[in-house]
Amino acid sequence: MHMTIRELQYQNRSKKLTEQLLKWTLSNVLRALSFLHDEAGVIHTDINPSNIMLTVDDESLFARFEMSEAEEPSPMKIIDDTRTVYGSRKLGLPKDALWGQPVLCDFGEARIGSLHSGLIQPELYRAPEVLFDMSWSSAVDIWNVAVLIWDLLENRHLFSARDENHATSATAHVAEMVAYLGLPPREYLRRSDVTKNVFDDQGSWKGAGGIKVPSLSLNGAESVLNGENKENFLEFVRTMLKWRPEDRKRATELLTEPWLQDMAS
Repeated sequence: MHMTIRELQYQNRSKKLTEQLLKWTLSNVLRALSFLHDEAGVIHTDINPSNIMLTVDDESLFARFEMSEAEEPSPMKIIDDTRTVYGSRKLGLPKDALWGQPVLCDFGEARIGSLHSGLIQPELYRAPEVLFDMSWSSAVDIWNVAVLIWDLLENRHLFSARDENHATSATAHVAEMVAYLGLPPREYLRRSDVTKNVFDDQGSWKGAGGIKVPSLSLNGAESVLNGENKENFLEFVRTMLKWRPEDRKRATELLTEPWLQDMAS
């Protein structure tokens, strides 16, 4: 591994992945999740641009790395007779855009098994069932991937989770979800008493803390694509951004979505 997908993204002047690079990245991540969820019984819980790394396809990187180290050795600090600490050195950029394959990394927060509870995921990537203190499953990773897309394609977050004073707010986060998805099913709200903090008995938004549902839409949040391609993309995203985790498509199913079909192998 030699760089993260975020570092690759920032090689582009726009600081955004191109559509093809995004598809390439997502198809690899979804294949990884297909194996983790369906065969290994593992939930990653921490999918973000720093946890997707690229393999090395350009082996000349290693020769150039060795030459640089020989000509200008990395800083070092001798701790004792048996331990020496060396400064790190980046591998550099590959030739001819030989970036390698995206690989899902860092399983430090992963969970084994089908059903869990408790707080997980980076704040802005949290699935609604996590915010509402419901039990959660591998479907949290699917929500996570959908939110990640905006980081890579738009170079901004889909959710801000901030109130009018710019303070972190779970209520503001849920309000944004309502803006994008509409009100959740009432049956879903009955799964946790925490939902009563923001929804009334009829399932309507209460405006707790004076927080209103903002004027947002997935269509308006996406500014790169156009026409039928954009519609296919938004349909792809909508199959992942569902209130009820059981309504989200699984990773294996997502690989067959029309928007990803030119990446099928």
